[in-house]
Amino acid sequence: MPYRDTSQECTGCLNCVAICPGLATTLVDYRKNKDLPTVTLPYELWRESVEVGQPVPVTDKDGAILGHFPVQKIRVKKKYPKTLLVQIQMNKKFAKKAVGIRVLEPQIEPSTIYEKEPLPDEAVICRCERVTAGEIRTALRNGVRDMNHLKAITRSGMGSCGSKTCRPMIWRIFQEEGIDPGQVTDRVDRPLFVEVPLGYFAGIKEGERHE
Repeated sequence: MPYRDTSQECTGCLNCVAICPGLATTLVDYRKNKDLPTVTLPYELWRESVEVGQPVPVTDKDGAILGHFPVQKIRVKKKYPKTLLVQIQMNKKFAKKAVGIRVLEPQIEPSTIYEKEPLPDEAVICRCERVTAGEIRTALRNGVRDMNHLKAITRSGMGSCGSKTCRPMIWRIFQEEGIDPGQVTDRVDRPLFVEVPLGYFAGIKEGERHE
């Protein structure tokens, strides 16, 4: 997300990093060391692949590697337990450019790994609602054969992205569980929508103030 200096307001609680459904928020903390600030990055998939002391490749918004930096600390907010908050120290020259970590080496194609074996239960399938592969599998093994039913009990596909990411992965889990696609009822597609401020319905133009 665009950089904004909030140094005078931020308390470093990290809630903004943990709550963002798109994993698009990072936090750069200069309080302890201005030249080597602490960068907090959100991470959800393959949690066991990230450990304290492990050097991880840190990437910018284009996926280019800024360097390999050891993990200083891993935090988990009680309110948002499914998102790891991975903290590293980086040179201030690169700190504001860091947006994520690449656990898999570049020569390994993630799709080929998924072709060989199912995702682990803790892998997040629906990022908007933080629903894991394990939660989906449990529902299917309990007899769920309707995508709308699945959405109702797990909230998978109920996020703002409209299930563009999780829908094909959920279909894949149905197949992995040996469920005939013909037995599955697909979800009901909803029309696209745009959020509209209430003021528009009252004829108030942007910027106007009414007592």
